[in-house]
Amino acid sequence: MKGETADWRDLFPTLAEGDRTSQDVLDAAGLAALPANQAVFHGGSECGSYLLVLSGSVRVQVLGEGGREAVLYRVVAGESCVLTTCCMLSGDHYPAEAFTETPVRALLVAKPAFDRALETAPAFRRFVFANLGLRIAQVIERIEEVTFRPIERRLAAYLLSHNDGAGAIRATHQEIAVELGTAREVVSRHLKRLESAGLVRLGRSAVTLLDPQGLRHLADAAM
Repeated sequence: MKGETADWRDLFPTLAEGDRTSQDVLDAAGLAALPANQAVFHGGSECGSYLLVLSGSVRVQVLGEGGREAVLYRVVAGESCVLTTCCMLSGDHYPAEAFTETPVRALLVAKPAFDRALETAPAFRRFVFANLGLRIAQVIERIEEVTFRPIERRLAAYLLSHNDGAGAIRATHQEIAVELGTAREVVSRHLKRLESAGLVRLGRSAVTLLDPQGLRHLADAAM
């Protein structure tokens, strides 16, 4: 397993430079290889392993009333999943769901090994709680944005940050709605308003930026 998981040392330097026990925990971890668009966990499922992503991207989202989805956060290479950490510590089941967006490789530390490491591996323990605090702060920031920042300004910020560099965003209104934590109809309505204002041009599963400066002004108005 050491040969397969050697690259964890570059992604998690605080663990690689920590005590021998912490290093042994990751050297002995399982290695999962998942294809794109596969479930990692579902709401209500039991949490049996601590997940550390080596490559790829995992999308964590909640499912609301009427089946509406909202993205909470993503876990990419060099990161751990805050919900997994919370469930490992509390023994609760998952309150949300996660799917791979790309092929993913991840280390899996089984719960018995995780529990022992918290008691015997100082660097591992510090890593777990430091990352837990960081990720919770990011989730709270995300919740505050969805709750308090007007949708039109969040939409403008999304279009600016997700274009391909040439001003094109390849995404359906439903996909944008999931990212923004709102309904497809709301996104469609506000995109049409932006189009009427000359800021964007709408196409089939695509949006083209016509006035990035105007969108930036709109996005920054919420600051």
